[in-house]
Amino acid sequence: MGISEKDHAYEVAKKMIIDGESWDKIMEETKLRLKDLKRIQKEEITPHF
Repeated sequence: MGISEKDHAYEVAKKMIIDGESWDKIMEETKLRLKDLKRIQKEEITPHF
């Protein structure tokens, strides 16, 4: 996975987390690990609320 693909996957995952999608659906679409998704949620989303 190239850098730009990974950045895109993170952006898609961030949007899906905000939209309230399930972890399973996000992991299937973005190919990211649950660990990565939880880090995105903790570092990028939770501070905004």
